[in-house]
Amino acid sequence: MPYLSFISDEDLLECISELHQTYLKCQKEFAVKDFYNNKVDPIKFLFDMKFNEINENDYIKAEINRQVDKTISNAIGDFHQKLLGCIKGLNDLGVGNGCDLVNDEQTIFAELKNKHNTMNSSSSEATIQKLIHFADEHPDANCYLIQIIAKKSINELWRGTFNNKYYEHPRVRKISGDKFYELVTGIPDAFHKLCTVLPQATKDYLESLNITTQGKTDSSFVFNELNTTAQQNNKTLIEQIMTDNFNTYNGFLQ
Repeated sequence: MPYLSFISDEDLLECISELHQTYLKCQKEFAVKDFYNNKVDPIKFLFDMKFNEINENDYIKAEINRQVDKTISNAIGDFHQKLLGCIKGLNDLGVGNGCDLVNDEQTIFAELKNKHNTMNSSSSEATIQKLIHFADEHPDANCYLIQIIAKKSINELWRGTFNNKYYEHPRVRKISGDKFYELVTGIPDAFHKLCTVLPQATKDYLESLNITTQGKTDSSFVFNELNTTAQQNNKTLIEQIMTDNFNTYNGFLQ
């Protein structure tokens, strides 16, 4: 008995496998350079520790998990894009090919976001401009902004003001994950069916690798290295993090 009627078991498990590889990469030993990659806010670090009574090691662990979560969230969006591209008649165009998904008849063009709140005004404007362009070029096409996790189940015109300019097109729409899965499969509860089988499919995938437990990102390496550097410089850990982050600011030069 297949997991789903609209996607082969092989395609589903391959999409799970690719997502798993991202998790494995995120579980590798974090280095200090990775920790600083997205600029830590050491002032927030200080207040969070003092006001929330969080120790330094726990805070570093939480910060690493926060940074990793961004990568994972992006990978979940990629998972849905690749999975949808496995549905008959729908194609995943990957990155840098105009849009994320298009059907064989070129009557559907879509950009996919995993969550409804991941775009700022500028990225929203760029996306709606792109979809309006596809709609103008293809008079028989409907163009969609897919929000896998939307505020509610929707399939409606996407209109709005971005950077003080109003945008609207009769064939540019905003659609939730459930409605888009329904649109391309013809199955009203296709998204629900996917969510229902994912626990078992993931379990089966991991068992095929003889994996019973998953690793976790190790924060101890970063903490130990930062703490050692702080001691060598006769600083507290928070002073060291401030110096590292503000090393070009007046007064922070080492």
